[in-house]
Amino acid sequence: MQTLEELFTFFDENQDGVISKSELINLVEVLLDERGLGASTKILKEYDLDQNGLIDFIEFKNFAHIHLGIKE
Repeated sequence: MQTLEELFTFFDENQDGVISKSELINLVEVLLDERGLGASTKILKEYDLDQNGLIDFIEFKNFAHIHLGIKE
C-alpha cells in the first residue's frame, strides 16, 4: 500500500505541494469513481480549510481519513 505522502504526490501532478482544482477532479475520478465538477467542488469546499482554492497535505490527510478510511 502506498503511503499518504506518495498518494498525495501522485495526484499533485505539477509537484507544487498542493492539489489544484484540476488535479482534484482527477483525484475524485480515480479514488472515488465520480465524474464531473460537482464532487470535486464539494470536497474542495469541505476540506479546503484555509479557503485558498487548493488542497495541501494536511487537508488531504483529513480527506483520506474520512473518504478512504486511511489513517496515518
